[in-house]
Amino acid sequence: MQVIPNRWKPFIRSANRFAFGGMLLLAAACSSDPADGQWIGDDVTRNDFEAVAGWGGADRSTLTRDHAHSGRYAVLVDAGHETGLMFDLPLWEASVHPLAAIEVEAWVYLPSDKADARLQMELVAGEGPEPRPTLQSEELILLSQVHDFKRWTAVHHIFRLKAGAPGSAHLRLFLKRGNSTEPVYIDDVRVKAREW
Repeated sequence: MQVIPNRWKPFIRSANRFAFGGMLLLAAACSSDPADGQWIGDDVTRNDFEAVAGWGGADRSTLTRDHAHSGRYAVLVDAGHETGLMFDLPLWEASVHPLAAIEVEAWVYLPSDKADARLQMELVAGEGPEPRPTLQSEELILLSQVHDFKRWTAVHHIFRLKAGAPGSAHLRLFLKRGNSTEPVYIDDVRVKAREW
């Protein structure tokens, strides 16, 4: 039996964890629901908030230099800001093919387990005065994926879109405060188009 020197054991443990994590990701990819469509390389948006094209709809003071994952800017919600900057785009502009779902990847910073902020996705009617009728609303409760606090953490979620939504309907995505009184930040948001 070969004895492994102690100096190599931490590297072997890391390699084992990496291999196990890779197997979990592969299993998740292989078991995805066909109703979620597939990602063929198209992004709806990708933003590190160094520019805000396509993002608005809220108090611009939610764009902050206080704390960022990359670059200089991030978006925050706190006791004075119920919602952060909002991504808002008609479905027919979001993708060249009909969307089955959007796959969201982002980095979030939660200060504690009391920070129950959410990532909100909505489909709203494309015409008429604000507030427009909501066709679909779904949220990702960030605490369901974040268990380490006071550090940036990656989150991931697939929002399945309502079948038959008109192309004029607006896709909206934004950070929502919930009951959190402490600042919660989001940065480096990527929204992938999962198409039929």
